[in-house]
Amino acid sequence: MATSTRTPDTRTLSGILIGLVVLGIALLVANIPSSPLRSGNLELFAIFALPLVISLVAYVRFAEPVVWWEVTLLGVWGALSIALTTFVGFLATMGTPGGYPGAGVELIQNIGMFLAVTLGLSVPYGLAGKFRHEHPRRTVVSALLGSGLLFVLFNAVAVAV
Repeated sequence: MATSTRTPDTRTLSGILIGLVVLGIALLVANIPSSPLRSGNLELFAIFALPLVISLVAYVRFAEPVVWWEVTLLGVWGALSIALTTFVGFLATMGTPGGYPGAGVELIQNIGMFLAVTLGLSVPYGLAGKFRHEHPRRTVVSALLGSGLLFVLFNAVAVAV
């Protein structure tokens, strides 16, 4: 039998989710040009790694007993989905006219991408956690469709802005 533990208080996890989203937006705002915190690594962390952590916390928030191998599997699936989506997003925007759009447009684009990745993974992972016991098939389908929703939302923001 798989190792499972009781999930922490759902109010605590909801607070952590809200805090992580606020942290992601704050990191992107602090990463504007001419800021002492300006870093490409910080931007990549806030746009790609932090939303994956948020989506895993969303899964844990809604899954009643936590089975850690499932969380690990979802983390790997999310990381692969983000990598593929980023690669395709890069290819989709390769032919667009270049030039620096300005700090305001860059900030809006980064926040849009952060929210797209966060929603693209968190909603399906949260649903997967919610359906985990009653509807195991819906759980698997929801987790697998997370990559599709992520792909659509991220590329919509990348091409639109």
